[in-house]
Amino acid sequence: MTDPSDPPPLDYPPPPWRARGELWMSAFRTREALQLPADLTPLGSRHTLIAVLVRYTEGTLRYDEFAVGSMARRGRHMGMLCHRIWVDSASSLHGGRQLWGIQKELANFSWSEGSVRIGDTTGPIATLRVGSHSRRRIPISRVPSVGFGRIDSERTLLTGRIAGRLGTSRISPREWDARLPGLASPEPRYTLSVSRARFVFPEGTLLGRVDAYATEQSHPVGGSGYSPNW
Repeated sequence: MTDPSDPPPLDYPPPPWRARGELWMSAFRTREALQLPADLTPLGSRHTLIAVLVRYTEGTLRYDEFAVGSMARRGRHMGMLCHRIWVDSASSLHGGRQLWGIQKELANFSWSEGSVRIGDTTGPIATLRVGSHSRRRIPISRVPSVGFGRIDSERTLLTGRIAGRLGTSRISPREWDARLPGLASPEPRYTLSVSRARFVFPEGTLLGRVDAYATEQSHPVGGSGYSPNW
């Protein structure tokens, strides 16, 4: 499943992609309602933004990833639609776009003790506090990790799997650029993390055409600038 409109890709591995690493997720309330394409309906509040930070340290590809998105559904399928997603691997970028229709962008990830700074050629994107994994963690196995994408006029679905040790460690913003949705508060509403994580990302699925009027729209960003005023 490839997107013929993409530029000639760099080499990227075929699916399935398998990896090991660490994952953090926090959910925030936004000031403005987040918009979805017309073929998707929201799961929960339109003011809930999911922020996900992943370090893939072993496996098919090694890279860092930061995404912000909304939980959505199409028919019986439920998953996350990424409004924006950044990686520090060109192979991951091209593979994500061509295999699954996930519009990844390139960024740099600068890690220091307890935080990560993410930026691209435009400038800073976010600086995040990254919590240590909580002591109380529950083993999980084969938990679905589902995301929507789009290739041309076709809605796509990636149904991955995660195993590891589930906890409640958080990511929270120190700095947050205006191209990201404006947050009502920097304090997350709920959090989770997966340590010693194992990921599997198989071939994607085509769900059917996006309705002609359902042009892909990003959320209204309109934040207050790189140093937010919550």
